[in-house]
Amino acid sequence: MRRIKALLLVVTAICVLCPAIAGAQAVPWSEQAYSTLIPSDSARTIPPGTMITMQNWQQYKDFMPVGMQDIWAGKFFWRLPADAQMKVVATTPTPLPKQYQADTEKYANQVSLVKSSYGGYEIKGYVAGAPFPNPSGPLAGIQILYNEYYAYIPYLITTYAKLGFGMDRYGNKYVNEVREVNFKIRHVSDPGKPITIPTNTPNVFLTQNNVIMEPEQSKYVNSLQIFHDDPADLPESYVFVPSLRRSLRLTTAARCSPLVGSDYTQDDERSMNLQPPIFQARFLGYKKILVGYPVEGYTDKNNYFKPLYYPGPNAVVWQVRPVAVLDIRRVPSMQAGYCYGSRMAYIDKETWQPIWMDLYDSGLKLWKTGPSIYRPMPLPGTNGDVCTGAGGPGDGEYTFWDVQNLHMTFDIQSGGQIDQDAAEYDNYDRWGTPAGMDQVMQ
Repeated sequence: MRRIKALLLVVTAICVLCPAIAGAQAVPWSEQAYSTLIPSDSARTIPPGTMITMQNWQQYKDFMPVGMQDIWAGKFFWRLPADAQMKVVATTPTPLPKQYQADTEKYANQVSLVKSSYGGYEIKGYVAGAPFPNPSGPLAGIQILYNEYYAYIPYLITTYAKLGFGMDRYGNKYVNEVREVNFKIRHVSDPGKPITIPTNTPNVFLTQNNVIMEPEQSKYVNSLQIFHDDPADLPESYVFVPSLRRSLRLTTAARCSPLVGSDYTQDDERSMNLQPPIFQARFLGYKKILVGYPVEGYTDKNNYFKPLYYPGPNAVVWQVRPVAVLDIRRVPSMQAGYCYGSRMAYIDKETWQPIWMDLYDSGLKLWKTGPSIYRPMPLPGTNGDVCTGAGGPGDGEYTFWDVQNLHMTFDIQSGGQIDQDAAEYDNYDRWGTPAGMDQVMQ
């Protein structure tokens, strides 16, 4: 077992990790900015039917993630147009799948946290479901971090990002299409599936595979991450290089390297791809936060406000939901060389899925911000049981605005398939292993 000893920052020569461009308006981290968010037990709310506009948004700013507030305040290079709107609708439950709930009830009482030698906390006794359904006490933050790490993900999920692109400050776009195929091999909570799926790689927890299908010059570039069952093990990262006709293993320290050329890093997939034992998570409380939900028109890019492609009412509606706000940082012994000084994570209290990120650089200046907007997806064969989007792939709209380098990544995912509905991709050896990557051009 590879234990984490030291990490190196991998600097890649693309815009996402370049030095900040002069004129970027990076906002410093501020405790005050997060302290004004509305507590979840407050009587204050936003009535369904409210339309938030440029004229009235400040009445509702304390229901917004801090990065969203800064966008509406016009603090960044890309600004909302005068006719920008957000439609607020009634809050509706998004219950977790029944099997996941049952596993939570069955196994949660045997889970505990143990202090590690390098300053974090390791988990003991976890089997399936949410490990800490009722986070409390001084370790509530790290409990919520583990809940997010083990949030519901089906055994198999695939989706297609057809309208994804990166854009620089001049409006130049790099458009690509990406097929994502993810497998969850251990701690499974799907009907008809064992908790551990039999494979030739018994220590694997989760795999994430991203294959670029368009444009032609990048076709078949393939990124694979393999997470081990021990969350203290850094994931294995591989990339398939078409010109070499083979896959290459990247250093396990490459957590800050970009994911298939986007503004997301390896640690940003699923919105938050962290190793809980090497992070601290300070819980700032449950807040009432506006959470986006896609509607029928979310796949039409014309339903987004340009130039920053912020979702309009015909793409996304917003609910006021209880959300945990965490200040997540590397443990002191592991901070040197890491790209982010603070990750302010907004995690839905019902689903434990991250719904927005404010990412600060090592000097605690705002670097990136943006939402993860999931479309609840029905689980096949469950008569209406719902997958909550799975946080990585999952149908929905995902955006990062890099406010320092004046760059952005906009991603619309659709056509998602889960478990038996994704039978075409139900081949773990092909889509979940380095050997399978070599088959991408066949």
